[in-house]
Amino acid sequence: MIPISVCIITKNEADRLEKCLQALKPYPFEIVVTDTGSADQSVEIAKKYTDHVHEFTWINDFSAARNFCVSHASHNMILSLDTDEFIRPFDWDKLQDAIAAHPKALGAIELISYFDVDGKTKQQISRLERIFNRRHYHFVNPIHEVLAPLGNIISSSYEAPVSADHVGYQGTEEQLRKKAERDIDLVRSEIEADPENPYLHFQLGQGYMLMRDHAGALSHFRRAMQLHPAPGADYTLMLLCNYAGILLDENLTDEAAGVLPYRESFSDSKDFLCLAGRIYLQMGQPLKALPEFVQALSAPKYSLEDPRTPSYYVGFIYEMFGKRDIARTHYENCNGFPPAVNALKRLDNA
Repeated sequence: MIPISVCIITKNEADRLEKCLQALKPYPFEIVVTDTGSADQSVEIAKKYTDHVHEFTWINDFSAARNFCVSHASHNMILSLDTDEFIRPFDWDKLQDAIAAHPKALGAIELISYFDVDGKTKQQISRLERIFNRRHYHFVNPIHEVLAPLGNIISSSYEAPVSADHVGYQGTEEQLRKKAERDIDLVRSEIEADPENPYLHFQLGQGYMLMRDHAGALSHFRRAMQLHPAPGADYTLMLLCNYAGILLDENLTDEAAGVLPYRESFSDSKDFLCLAGRIYLQMGQPLKALPEFVQALSAPKYSLEDPRTPSYYVGFIYEMFGKRDIARTHYENCNGFPPAVNALKRLDNA
């Protein structure tokens, strides 16, 4: 067996920490917890699950805290988690096989993040590199930290058979505001040192999104777009969707259409294809919108959109054209998707 240490940094999240650690109990992980200054029961809760509990004086640097935590692990293979991430049940043997097949690569776990928007809970699915051998990688960046190779190793990654629920974007307005303000302050200090980095401006926009300040978010997303984010960067799709989504909500459709040149890079993404379709619809071009939604039906990747969205929009466009029978078929294929349910009621009452 390849021994694995789970490394967690925490501060004042006792309830979430307990849930996070409880989810790890069924597996033979070593658990290492680093507290960065909690005033609640976090340390006491951590000691219920592990003897490896350490304290780190906070210096506004998440990478420093994570590297400190990793340094206290007994094993070289590390799974890094946040307090607000709860591992879903998984196959231990499959994880062992994946690590054995990629001993010097980064394992990307599936993260399902939840958001409360207008009284509804939405989710975003992403993959983040969290499994690594500490002899080959360490954390860099004070905030929105990432794993970087040590020495001359060439970084590579694989999809690890591990999923986790992430609830860090849920909470009271006051909780989210404090978290966003902390992140914004840290990102601003990074931008002062690296003002032409589009990723940092994207993250600044994300901070304002967390506070539901879409006007503030839009100004920073615009700056990120002006700096030409690379299509292959792991944040670019979310930037495009959030940036253009705000613009569509504000009826700034011509500016939103500026993301369409990225289509070739994201032709396998339901998220981007649905975004392109919405842009064409809002431009009054349903004949251009329809192929986008049709292709989205079979697109293999999605992280933001409900996978039923393309079928709903195909039905919506056919309804616009007066093809109600075809529209009904697509609405029924949505299996209870709320906009499709309302559309079926509309057809029934027509």
